[in-house]
Amino acid sequence: MRVPAAPRATATAITAATVVAVALLLGGCSQTPAEQLEEWYGSGGEDQIKKLNEDAGRVNEVSMRTIDVQGPACQDLLAQTAKAEKLDPIPDEAAQRYWKEALGGFRRGAAECADGAAKKDESQVSRGIRGVQTEGLPKLVSTVSMIKAGLAAAK
Repeated sequence: MRVPAAPRATATAITAATVVAVALLLGGCSQTPAEQLEEWYGSGGEDQIKKLNEDAGRVNEVSMRTIDVQGPACQDLLAQTAKAEKLDPIPDEAAQRYWKEALGGFRRGAAECADGAAKKDESQVSRGIRGVQTEGLPKLVSTVSMIKAGLAAAK
């Protein structure tokens, strides 16, 4: 049994509707990479970077203090890292790669530090803090450098 072909007018209408839908979708995505980066930065990225930097700086600052001070600092960084991980990816591939590495370093280091503080294990706390200092902070600095370069290109 043959199925009758759609009338030419219906086929043309379907094609036209498809073309319009695709054009609308593509038109909504017409931001330049620099504009996308500006949008990410302005819609929460800048705030998260500042908060992470403050919390990681605090962990670094209390590195020579006692566990009762180090543990809460690490807990704060761990909580802030979880918030930052919920952000949309940075629309710059290199910056996103550094960002992901920074967040991973903060997560691992802060978790080890907080766990060590709960156990009163000074060597574990020290390893965790060292992870924040050597894995997280340098990658955050690289992330900020990449973002600054991308934002400067937008101007």
